Amino acid sequence: MEYFQLAEQTILKIKANNITKWTAVQEEAIPAILDGNDVIAQSPTGTGKTLAYVLPLINKVDEMEENPQIIIMAPTRELVMQIFQVVQDYTQNTNIKVASIVGGADIKRQIEKLKQKPKIIVGSPGRISQLIKQKKLKMHCVKTIVFDEVDELLKTDDQKDLPQIVKATMKDRQLVFLSATITPGAMQFAKETSSNLKEISIEQSLEGNIIHGFIPCEEREKLELLRRIASVQNMKAIVFSNDPFKLEGYASKLNFRGIKTAVLHSKLGKMERSRVLKDLQIGKTTLLFSTDVAARGIDLQELPYVITLDVPEKVEQYTHRSGRVGRMGNQGTVINLVTPREKKNLFSLRGTQKMFFEHLTVSHGEIQKVEMKENQLNENQPKEKRSKPVSNQNKKPVSSKNKPMKKIKK
Repeated sequence: MEYFQLAEQTILKIKANNITKWTAVQEEAIPAILDGNDVIAQSPTGTGKTLAYVLPLINKVDEMEENPQIIIMAPTRELVMQIFQVVQDYTQNTNIKVASIVGGADIKRQIEKLKQKPKIIVGSPGRISQLIKQKKLKMHCVKTIVFDEVDELLKTDDQKDLPQIVKATMKDRQLVFLSATITPGAMQFAKETSSNLKEISIEQSLEGNIIHGFIPCEEREKLELLRRIASVQNMKAIVFSNDPFKLEGYASKLNFRGIKTAVLHSKLGKMERSRVLKDLQIGKTTLLFSTDVAARGIDLQELPYVITLDVPEKVEQYTHRSGRVGRMGNQGTVINLVTPREKKNLFSLRGTQKMFFEHLTVSHGEIQKVEMKENQLNENQPKEKRSKPVSNQNKKPVSSKNKPMKKIKK
């Protein structure tokens, strides 16, 4: 494993955290950022994008300079705090102070944080812009600005602040843009902001250690299916829907029936949001209902399941949902509850992805695979991989009443 030209203290921390191999985005982004390039990097959720920029940027910090040198921006409080914790971890035993600056928090306390001379600031664009305008945050020594989840940053109310934050820095500053999905709008913003942009794109493969499955049903059956899924041993799942009102209704009904549920709102306060996520992590909550916006940037270690009540409209949404499991090579299962029409929409999301949807069922308190017939297999295969019926297999036909099922191993 090559350590590029990272600082000795950083390398020791990498080894202490048992990192023995770079991910694809880290292998490309770390040397590019170390070389001072403006970078826009697209890589699937859970592939280590945060370390891909945090490690080289720590290298660039001048410990003798008292003013902020690195600004990292993210679209949600949750993601800001996750990044903040990563930076803190890798700056231990150094003179590099780090501060988190988010909207909704006491601005006077944040001004006090700035008086402690942080060299790296992680925050939301709105509050960062506010502090710049109040001349509490000095930007003349900022060497690098990071736009994490840049496509989502451009959807927030704070998007108007992004160009002003860049303009507050010197012209030789470095810009880094990252996301699991670089939209045309995000690419346009990056190219308008940077005149010399190095593009990194890691192929979005939805295979990995993730099982992508579907359970056919009618809309009226979804609530009962969720109840049965919740009864599976050691079940922990984020349940996605396009409709926030549906989430509230389902969570309330299941909670009444003894299932431990919670709802993740985009407007939850920092402490409440942390508590909700911790309850899921430790098993106090079985099903955590969420919209795509609320769940952006969530990094739960070893989450085994994601469930979708509604098929997302775009493959990018599916990528972000499924990316809550299978992070950094861990195993996970995505269960899509689909009506006949939704099943067609789900299969259409594959596009060019190398992805196969398993037919699943809930039986005897377990999630199991259902062996599909040849025509079903071909329907589920990407066109270029569809197989022709095989003759003379010398196998006895299987009764539809006694279809063999394979248990999903976790």
